[in-house]
Amino acid sequence: MVAVAWDPALALGHAEIDAQHQELFRRFGALVAAMEAGDLGDVGALFEFLQGYAAKHFAAEERVMAQVRYPGATVHAAAHARFVRELADLRALYEGSGASSGVVVKARTWIDDWLRAHIMGVDLGLARFLRGL
Repeated sequence: MVAVAWDPALALGHAEIDAQHQELFRRFGALVAAMEAGDLGDVGALFEFLQGYAAKHFAAEERVMAQVRYPGATVHAAAHARFVRELADLRALYEGSGASSGVVVKARTWIDDWLRAHIMGVDLGLARFLRGL
């Protein structure tokens, strides 16, 4: 399968947000690899890191949106909240089922699809708004 990996085409032109997106891809890729390898210690540590880091990243984006009075902030923040819930659900599924092939495929697919769609959708809208200021 294709690894969860950053693609330079996802760059938005905002240094802080782009760096955080790259870190999210790196760590989510490591999570999927650890799940595939059955490395329980790494999986737990990566889930802990990712849940905290995602919250930090989303808070940074939401601060930027508040500072510039971004009109799409409410919808954007709702997408962030959904991701946090879905990540917690994924962790619960993993903890309940282990790293079955189904859980690993779900993790890989959901993470990669969500991040790419979010970045190229609502994040790109924010980046365009920021460039227009």
